[in-house]
Amino acid sequence: MSQSKLTEVFEEYLRKNQRLKWTTRDAAARAWNKLVKAAGDMDVSEFGHNEAEDFQEFLFNEELAPGAVRSNLKMVRPVMNWAKRRGYRQGDPFDGLRLPRVAKREVRVYSDAELCVILAGATQLWQARIITAASAGLRKGEVLNLTVDDVDFDKGYIKVQAKQETAHTWRWSPKSYECRQVPLSEQLNNLLVKIMVELPDGQPYLMLSDRRYWGIQQLRAAGNMPERVRNTPDENFRPFRRILDRAGIGNGCFHDLRKTAITKWLLVGLAPQEVQKLAGHADIQTTMTFYAACRNDIVYRARLEIGATGLEPATS
Repeated sequence: MSQSKLTEVFEEYLRKNQRLKWTTRDAAARAWNKLVKAAGDMDVSEFGHNEAEDFQEFLFNEELAPGAVRSNLKMVRPVMNWAKRRGYRQGDPFDGLRLPRVAKREVRVYSDAELCVILAGATQLWQARIITAASAGLRKGEVLNLTVDDVDFDKGYIKVQAKQETAHTWRWSPKSYECRQVPLSEQLNNLLVKIMVELPDGQPYLMLSDRRYWGIQQLRAAGNMPERVRNTPDENFRPFRRILDRAGIGNGCFHDLRKTAITKWLLVGLAPQEVQKLAGHADIQTTMTFYAACRNDIVYRARLEIGATGLEPATS
């Protein structure tokens, strides 16, 4: 078994796994750097279960929250398993290590009243972004990479699909790497039609300002377009925070709009498997997290049904 330092193994892991999303690569790099800091740049074959336990303790000593500790442990484990498959080490040093438990938080969704106030304080472009996420359940990157060709106005759906590197579009793929269709509401349909009419010639992206689109085109021409910009072509979401502030909403983020859409699909009676397909979840357990969040509504409706039975205590 050849000797390879932890840093060398990780560098080769990134070279051999070019298809990893930039977000995954970035998170793995930050976690691996913590691993090297905790254990030293030792040979990967010598990193055992004791070192794995020490790494977990190191993360807690860094005063990271249990969720962050759990996330770092989960990011380094695939690299170790890859090193095992490549013959750099034997076994998985994290096998049997108990991950810290994380308290589940309530899924944040926006009420219809909140959405109305939010939209009232938004520009046309931001209204389109907000409605797309809240009605079609798209992720931020999926919203921003939406093009004219992705919208079927006649059949009433949006295609979330990969983009090729062309003169007008850049290479991009959804998180799940799969093409899926999501519903196009009448409200969003009308708004997208207005946006299409105003698009400059040659710009296919519906959710980007013309200034931002042509700025990205200049980056591409100079060969300076990083992977994170491909995924999130407009990283300035401070305006959304200001929209929330003007609406008097102190908590919440853009991703909660997607959660709102997923929760509504479940509440109207779609099966979890159907919602999983619409949301693009790779794991049904992710969908079931939202199903569990709907229980408050289910309990409320069940209580109404019980009250509607007309049961009265028996009298003698």
